[in-house]
Amino acid sequence: MAAERRRDRTAGPAAGDGLDDSLYAFSTTTGPITPFFAAISDFIEAGVNEGTQNKDDLAWARWRTFCNLVGTTPWRTDSDAHAGRNAVGFARECRLLCAYFVWVHQLIKPRSSADAAAKPDSSLNMITAVRCIHGRHGVTMVAWKQLGALMRGITERHIQEHGSESLLPNRKEPIDPPLLRRLLATVPQQLGDQYLDWTAPLFVCLAAMFALAGGTGFRKSETATPNSMEFDERRLRRSSVLWKIDGAILVDPSAEQLTALVPLRDMGIVKPCCSKADQTNRVFGAHPIYLRYDPSDPANPAARLRTLELRLPCRGKARLTTALFVSDAAFTPMKHSTVDCYLAHLLRANVSAAEASRYSFHSFRIGFACCLLAAGCPYDIIQALARWRTTQSLTIYARLNPAAYANWVDKALLQKADSTTARRLPVIDDHDVVAVYASAYDVFERAT
Repeated sequence: MAAERRRDRTAGPAAGDGLDDSLYAFSTTTGPITPFFAAISDFIEAGVNEGTQNKDDLAWARWRTFCNLVGTTPWRTDSDAHAGRNAVGFARECRLLCAYFVWVHQLIKPRSSADAAAKPDSSLNMITAVRCIHGRHGVTMVAWKQLGALMRGITERHIQEHGSESLLPNRKEPIDPPLLRRLLATVPQQLGDQYLDWTAPLFVCLAAMFALAGGTGFRKSETATPNSMEFDERRLRRSSVLWKIDGAILVDPSAEQLTALVPLRDMGIVKPCCSKADQTNRVFGAHPIYLRYDPSDPANPAARLRTLELRLPCRGKARLTTALFVSDAAFTPMKHSTVDCYLAHLLRANVSAAEASRYSFHSFRIGFACCLLAAGCPYDIIQALARWRTTQSLTIYARLNPAAYANWVDKALLQKADSTTARRLPVIDDHDVVAVYASAYDVFERAT
């Protein structure tokens, strides 16, 4: 279904016959080469990460509805108008985008019931997505100058009606090691439609996933599969986990070897998969994560992964195609909804309902970064360990040896983090930025 929606929003530019009457014109819809022209859009869209794709789907659906109401096509391919060579066309395209901005701002609902109205940047994101979709297919839309003035006005009106405090970002709180240990120590009880049994495949995998996320900052999209998608190389597989036992690297250790792991000497090794910061896995995939085995700590990622390996053995070539985290003994890949469901249940079993709403799976990543900071880890190394792609962090990541990597993870697991710590974090990724609107113009400039 998602693929059909995306094909619908990429079909326009491909249907370009008749737009070019020059000596160099050719047909893209007839002849034996037609499939190659048709494949261009599919390949372009395949290079966009799924999070952006989902946002683009929503923005394009709204844009198409708006254009239908206006009585015009959603694909704006008049290059002379966009470039200003056609003054009338330029004014037309500016007014269309501005009207869409006003229309969609009235349409968007606030993310939280606690918010009186949606923030202006939510509407601006819809404009940005429409422009990016056009840009990916060779269409550069009109300049932003008039939109900037509109953004400032909408933001000022929002402040007048709801106050400047309403523009402050609502960030999730960090799940630090103490809270992680509380979650993993939850007593057996009914959780939704499942009874909590830490020896059952589902909960063995959830415990390992939470410990790994808390000790390394892995994202949900790297550890579980979106409900609408099939398991693929963008998720951790069983082959992503290796073991360093008595100095030797083992890709497929036996149960006897895993049982004989020596605490504080042996290590679990996790090879990162594709991520939003490394969509081809060419950067971080070559630099494994080292986790010292310590069974005395219930939040120790290596110990939890060892339990998973022993409880759900997967050997040989099957490790290459089997999801690391599964929801049953049949090795069904874990889905996002399953993770969200049981994390919410475990949180509500340990904290109040109001407090539970302040956390999400991303809280593990925030907590990891916060605890590294609390442990005295320099900002650039935090960015490296959190696998956020900057030139400086890559240089550091590449030279971290196994002991140094494991030491920082160990130190992080000894810390306690709070919202004060989170406010002192460096920029790890766009979910972690804690910033206030200095002015509507600044917001607009960042978006462009």
